[in-house]
Amino acid sequence: MKHTIVILDRTRRVGRPSFLKAPLEAILDAEDQPPSSVEVLIADEQEIRSLNKEFRGIDAATDVLSFPGGDGPEDEHTLGEIAICLPIAEQQALARGVPIESELACLAVHGCLHLLGYDDDTDAARDEMIRKMNAAVSSCGHGVVDEWGSIYARS
Repeated sequence: MKHTIVILDRTRRVGRPSFLKAPLEAILDAEDQPPSSVEVLIADEQEIRSLNKEFRGIDAATDVLSFPGGDGPEDEHTLGEIAICLPIAEQQALARGVPIESELACLAVHGCLHLLGYDDDTDAARDEMIRKMNAAVSSCGHGVVDEWGSIYARS
């Protein structure tokens, strides 16, 4: 592994969250990233809501948040942090009919793509992100959904 991926499961409900490392490695390698570090936080709704309010001014929980790394020379390979809401991920996995591991992998890779500069503000950009996300996630043996998207964003 050339990338440093740190996963913190504050919910202590995922079991072995290290399964998220392979899909993150896959997307970083597919995007030809130099050795990089990414931190992933798996949190409850209260913590995600607090982060969303503090950093985006939105007083609501969401499925995934991305926080780019610093710009200083000491941070040149720190891509940033990804925060995933486990309860929302569980709801989305159930609605899609995929295992929670697949949903968490999709959310982690989606967040990482945002750290890499991708956005999903247009249909074309969203489709590109989903294509890249699905390729990385499926290459690690996780199920994917072609029409993936945040169920949170639709409500």
